[in-house]
This record gives sequence, structure tokens and C-alpha cells, in this order.
Amino acid sequence: MLSSSVGAWCTTDGEKDSPAFECPVLNYFGFTTKQIDFCTDWSCTTPFNAFTGSQFIAINDSGTIDGADEIAINLPTTGTYGYIRLLVNNDFLMNGYGKENSDWCATGTRTVYATEALAKAAATDTNFSFQLDKFFKSGNGVDEIGDMSYGYGTGQNNVPGYSTDNNISAVNEYTTIYSVDSGQNDDFSFTTVLQGDYDFGSGKLPSTINFGITVTKYGSITALLADESAVSWGKSLTAHGGCVVHPTGFVWDFVIQ
Repeated sequence: MLSSSVGAWCTTDGEKDSPAFECPVLNYFGFTTKQIDFCTDWSCTTPFNAFTGSQFIAINDSGTIDGADEIAINLPTTGTYGYIRLLVNNDFLMNGYGKENSDWCATGTRTVYATEALAKAAATDTNFSFQLDKFFKSGNGVDEIGDMSYGYGTGQNNVPGYSTDNNISAVNEYTTIYSVDSGQNDDFSFTTVLQGDYDFGSGKLPSTINFGITVTKYGSITALLADESAVSWGKSLTAHGGCVVHPTGFVWDFVIQ
């Protein structure tokens, strides 16, 4: 039930299917899902637990990875759920490379490279974790440690109780709300729209169960040099001046209908 597509949103004109020159390139990306809840509101006050466990999911630049492309879930027998909340582990496995100004960086090393070819050759599989209390320090209007990104879809910038200073996403149609348990750095959750308005009390199995993530070939990682700003935003532990490559900019698509 996991799907993916390999597209592009790192652009010069804001259109996600027209890649800009010298965008970062993501060869592999994976993370562990620990819980999935279906919800009737953004706050997920009365969730239905569809999955609890530990399932690693991953894609490469061609699509999903065999053995890491499905999550078995429980389905409710009644009700309609318009939102979904996922708890994921703050430990991302990546392979890729990108450019920061005139410098090239690759996963698995702090080394700064002069050319794309050198960075491409140097990229290895590596794990990355954010410092969540810093990365999500902006809050979401409800959770002090959290964040929020409005979707570009109609009405997605009106979420009761929640707020953000972020711009509206150019690639995600639906709003995403991130939250973290205070003092914890292991996991974080995010809530977004569960599309389809499926009535689980209909007595019929859904025709479509699609939990999609577009981890784009261009744009789903960012390269930077580790300065004090990177430390303050939880992207590096120290201002060592070398390369840091971290994940960013995923496109979520959750549908039951």
C-alpha cells in the first residue's frame, strides 16, 4: 500500500515538474514508521489505531524498494476519517549529493568538493537525525516543539487552533502538522489529510488504499555547510564548517476510497 513517484520540485519557477539546474540528487531514502492513526480532526482527539510496530520503508531513484514498500494496517468497521497521523523514527537513511553555493556535498562525509562529479562519486549510505527541539522550535500554535506547513489546496490555510509563519507549500496540496513529545528526540509525528472520505461502515472493502510518498529525485535533500545557524536549527551538532546533507521537502499522498 506504499507507493512512490520520482519527480522534481527543486525548481527555478516554482513548478514541481520543471527541475532547476544543479538541484540536489537523492539516490536512496528510508525511514521507520512506528504508528499510524486515522483521525476525525486535526488534533486527532479520538484516533483509530491502524498500525503500531516498526516498519522500515524506502525508495530509490526508480521507486519503492522490495520488502520496504508495504505496511499492513487494521481497518475500522465504522466511521469516516478525514485525517491521518504517523509516528516516525528520527533516523533517516539516505544516499545523495547536492550543492551549497559553489561547494558540493555528499552523504556520508563532511568533505567539501569542488565539482558535482566528485560529490556524486563520494556519496555513500548514511544515517541522519535532526535535533528536534531546535528543528521544530517554531511550534505550530499548539505544540511548543512542532511545526506546520500549509498546503496549497483550498481551505488548507485555515486549521483551527494551529498556526504557522511558513509560506504555503508549492508541492503539498494538504497541510502538514508536526509535533514532538517534550524532551524526546527519538520520534516525531505528523498529521495531514486522509483523502477519500471513505465510509468504513459501508460493509465494503476500500477499492484503494494508497499511502504514497514522493521522495523526489530532485529536491528531497539539502546540502549546507555546518555553521552556527545549522546548529541553532538542529541540522548539525557542531559548527565544524564541513558539509551536512539532510532530508527535506517530501510530498505526502494518503488515500482510502
